[in-house]
Amino acid sequence: MILRKYKSIIKDEMDRALKEINFPEVDYQIKENTNPEYGELYTNIPFMLSKSLKKNPMDIANEIQKELVFDQSIISEVSKPGYVNFKINYKNLCEETLRNEITQLKESVNIGENQKVILEHTSVNPNKALHIGHARNLFIGDTLARMLRFTGYDLTVMNYIDDSGLQVADIIVGMKYGGFSEIPENNMKFDEYAGDKIYVKINELYENDKELAGKREYVLKELEKKSEIRQYAKEITNKILKAQLETAKRLDAKYDLLVFESDIIFSNGWKIILDKLKEEKIIQLEKEGDLSGAWIFKTNFKNETDKVIIRSDGTSTYIAKDIVLAAWKIGIINEIFNYLPFNNTELLATTLDNIENKYNFHNNMKSITLIDARQSRLQKIIKEILNQFNDNKDKIYEHLSYEIVSLSKGTAETLGIRTEDKKIIQMSGRKGMYINVDKALDIIKNKVYEETKLRNINESEEWIDNTAEKISIAAFRYELLKNDLDKIIVFDLNNSLKLDGETGPYLLYTFARATSILEKSEFQPKIEQIKNIHECLNQPHEIELIKNMAKIDIIIEESVKNMSPMRIAKFTYNLCNLFNSFYEKSPVLREEDKNIMNSRLFLVNSFRNSLIILFDLLGINYLDRI
Repeated sequence: MILRKYKSIIKDEMDRALKEINFPEVDYQIKENTNPEYGELYTNIPFMLSKSLKKNPMDIANEIQKELVFDQSIISEVSKPGYVNFKINYKNLCEETLRNEITQLKESVNIGENQKVILEHTSVNPNKALHIGHARNLFIGDTLARMLRFTGYDLTVMNYIDDSGLQVADIIVGMKYGGFSEIPENNMKFDEYAGDKIYVKINELYENDKELAGKREYVLKELEKKSEIRQYAKEITNKILKAQLETAKRLDAKYDLLVFESDIIFSNGWKIILDKLKEEKIIQLEKEGDLSGAWIFKTNFKNETDKVIIRSDGTSTYIAKDIVLAAWKIGIINEIFNYLPFNNTELLATTLDNIENKYNFHNNMKSITLIDARQSRLQKIIKEILNQFNDNKDKIYEHLSYEIVSLSKGTAETLGIRTEDKKIIQMSGRKGMYINVDKALDIIKNKVYEETKLRNINESEEWIDNTAEKISIAAFRYELLKNDLDKIIVFDLNNSLKLDGETGPYLLYTFARATSILEKSEFQPKIEQIKNIHECLNQPHEIELIKNMAKIDIIIEESVKNMSPMRIAKFTYNLCNLFNSFYEKSPVLREEDKNIMNSRLFLVNSFRNSLIILFDLLGINYLDRI
């Protein structure tokens, strides 16, 4: 509602003024002003027109500004070297910001307009528990899903299950031929047992047991047949997947759909795609050299070699299934799956069983695939292939890339990992050098639990445990969301637990502070009862807090358009800082002037409501007390 409304008003008047002046049409933007001295919004269109008009940007800016006509709520001004700035009347901004409700905000930022989107995230091989590197993927994906749904997209959240690969084969070899029991030891979760015990140990055994290593190749081939091994693998991977989903549920992340790689392999999708690739001459038959007889995709990217799609022996390369899945997502091929509930839940999973299909998950206007930066090269090639299909006119296939998570030296030593002289420890599932999510959360929670118990000695065990769990998840989530996606994270358990600084607990602490103020006041907010609220909230720190709260709709919109959960995280932290500054400088319950006190209480209430919206987008469960 708030700033986005004014942005729309300004855009309409700008369009009228540009047409009146007879300036050429350009695709310009109106953006948030980072320097409050110049107002809330600005446009840099004079710079965009400068070259074609052969005029100085300042002259163009002045010409545009003179033509603009607004009511008293907006003032336009020009600043060097050629910006047109827009200041919103504080009276309007204050009252509208404090009145804003979540339903109004959702209507305001409905940029999706029910556009169909599919988002793939997490996609951990079903041979191990989720580690903190996977958690970064999950938190980014889940937050982005919340953002997309909030802004009106018709979203499907998908988790890709590679149940036919090498890592699954290792688990099956371990259980079938390596002497490992199907029953976890010491009550371990099944995914932890598979990854920490079987996967790590079987890779050590391969080095000295060539016969056992040979079983791996046998199992891999059997996984691509309708065999007893494949059926057995399905049962084992489903047990591992079930345990992984329990962790995801603990982190408050949800999926709509599980897509199994084996269902892609055994579907008719590859045949359909292969025919299209040949028919539309996207791939070519190599007739000379070492690759003679192979079908090749010739890429246009510099420093990139041509990609073999079909080997000379007729077998497809690993990219084949990725092309099928990507083509299905954006409707280059029609529906190739049917769907059944997974493990008697609302979560759906692909199946090739001949059943009535009530669902339609393919043919999305946009596909977002969240995979770490090491997969960028492959994703770039897939996108290039998709763009050459005749059926792909207006669909978008996008790879959202992020960097890996490493462990700090202190955290690694806490977990019993040998660090030697290294300051940063890169994780390795094969070597068992990682921290799984449940263990990380339990370590964080144990520390939080003791502190929570000391501060709340009269509370029940259930309340303390539930509070400690929520604080731990907030700490974990925020620690992995607050950085740019292209930044490598060095995860440190102790840093994420601090109550001050940029942490999840600090955000929860601020929310609890606002709640406590309102509870003590027994305030029932009715803005109509407050006279001239903008005059009562006229201190610089109050104005700054309100003006930042007014940005919430624009921040959400820009975060979605840039696919940046970090922007939401940073904005939330900054808003909490501004609120705490307000709390220190403006007495609320001790204010003697009743009108000013009620105005400040209304501001506290509106701030708290803003945090509820932002916390929901970040996947943080708010607490009235911590």
